[in-house]
Amino acid sequence: MPLIVPKDLIVEEVLERENIFTMRDSSAKEQDIRPLNIAIVNLMPKKEETELQLLRMLSNTALQINIDLVRMESYNPSNSDLKRLRTFYKTYEDIKNKKYDAMIITGAPIETIAYEEIKYWEELKTIFEFAKENVYSTMFICWSAQAALYHYYNIEHKVSSGKIFGVFEFDKLKDNKIVNGFDDTFLVPTSRHTYVDKEDLEDIEDLEVLAARPDTGVSLATTKDNRFVFNFGHWEYDKDTLHNEYIRDISQGKKITPPKNYYEDNDPKKEIKIRWRSSGNLFFSNWLNYCVYQETPFAIETIEGKSVSKFGGSSLKDAGQFAKVKKIIFSKEDRDVIVVSAPGRRFREDTKITDELISLSDKNVKIDELDKIIKSLEEELKVQEAYRDTQLEKIKKRFLSIAEELKLEEFWDEELKFVFDEIKNSRDKEFIVSRGEYLNAKLLSRYLGYDFIDAKDIIIFDDEGQVDLEKSREAIRNHIVENQKAVVPGFYGSDKNGDIVTFTRGGSDYTGSLIAYALDSKVYENWTDVNGIMTSDPNRDPNAKTIDKLNFKELKEIIDKGAQVYQGDAIKPVEEKNITIKILNTNDPRNHGTIIKD
Repeated sequence: MPLIVPKDLIVEEVLERENIFTMRDSSAKEQDIRPLNIAIVNLMPKKEETELQLLRMLSNTALQINIDLVRMESYNPSNSDLKRLRTFYKTYEDIKNKKYDAMIITGAPIETIAYEEIKYWEELKTIFEFAKENVYSTMFICWSAQAALYHYYNIEHKVSSGKIFGVFEFDKLKDNKIVNGFDDTFLVPTSRHTYVDKEDLEDIEDLEVLAARPDTGVSLATTKDNRFVFNFGHWEYDKDTLHNEYIRDISQGKKITPPKNYYEDNDPKKEIKIRWRSSGNLFFSNWLNYCVYQETPFAIETIEGKSVSKFGGSSLKDAGQFAKVKKIIFSKEDRDVIVVSAPGRRFREDTKITDELISLSDKNVKIDELDKIIKSLEEELKVQEAYRDTQLEKIKKRFLSIAEELKLEEFWDEELKFVFDEIKNSRDKEFIVSRGEYLNAKLLSRYLGYDFIDAKDIIIFDDEGQVDLEKSREAIRNHIVENQKAVVPGFYGSDKNGDIVTFTRGGSDYTGSLIAYALDSKVYENWTDVNGIMTSDPNRDPNAKTIDKLNFKELKEIIDKGAQVYQGDAIKPVEEKNITIKILNTNDPRNHGTIIKD
């Protein structure tokens, strides 16, 4: 299939020589084919050379591709024809209201300059943010890969003692669809003075390193969803690109060794051997096919009617997540009732607040027992009290830090501070454990400007400790009126005496299901930290995929096999009214997730 490029961008003889099949805009519009829309942000000084190299790589596919060339408006390179740039290139202002299936951002020979000192850095950051919101998959090449890691993840590059220059052999470290069909080792042309350590990426859960060496740093990395591809090499290079660069460096008096593994016998006087073209063509083809064409969504499905949205502990683990949740909630007018869990883990070694509260409750019980024991155990009693107070302070600081970052200090002093005295003095485990949801819901309701409705007033348990559906349904309808905006803590309710009763872990799912059931909702959104229900554990299996659709029977079968994807008891209320369940990712709200309904 052809590339759709402007007329006269590259002379016909060059296109024919390079076997690049192109089509004009006017002809493309007459075909009943939706082409992929790809933007190339060309930062290289030799614009035409880079255009030709990238167009050659993109043309090795059966897909029809519409190309937009993009330049920096804030900087005009001295060795580029400004008239030609203005004729064939767009600026950010020209594309800011467009969407692209894919984008390529090239490298630039400015790697030893601090990012903030680069003349077009602010404009490039704007394009980075544009790519995050408006492009399905973006490939960053060489310097731009380092710049993107710095912008998105605050990862600093390092300066090499000598130029990383030549054709380097890499082992395939992981299976990923972007390296499908690759041999276990493959070659990549490389030319740069800086690098990124593989170790600097290992603690970032969203990133996967696919190729790296100690002497070159990372060569290829992606986000787990392949929305960002960080390509530190130059598979697009022509046969003589490294040679011309070597001659240029020598002519400028630079101390430079010949590019490694490039000339026959590593002798610059001998022939150049191309050994990277097949892996390069396969890499670009895989990217276009697997990461772009097969994954790019069409229109996002609209949701009608009142919805109940539940955000898990991982979705509300800190103030930053609160801000994401607020953005998600306010992005749709019908997200009226919000069910929340207690804060989850912020990092690998962290603990969930509910686990902390369970542990704290156990400490209180232990304190009561120790109080009745003889004086020989008084020292142990003091130790436990100190531990309890430290743990209580730890929990308090966690919530206080959220309140302070959200500018809710006055609300903290007015309504929330006293809760910790209640926790400290209570011996009711159910009450103590429920306070994580209670405090998180209080904070979110004030942050959103929604009403707070306590779950103990609307979720009613009978004498056997089971939810009384009819009484709960009546209470929910009495407390949550039409068009009301409200936040409800999940995980607990109350018995006929008004005492707190908690569900089993994961009970916030049940709270959300009950409210959706009572309000006759069309949709029940269950927000968590994965893109729906997966075919396997994504933390263990990098090839895990999202299951797009399930019915209730299939969901139950998955739960019965031990998958902790949804609270089992929470299925019945929504299944009874065939309310659609959507399992969605707070950190990737545009992902379609998993839809469950009969």
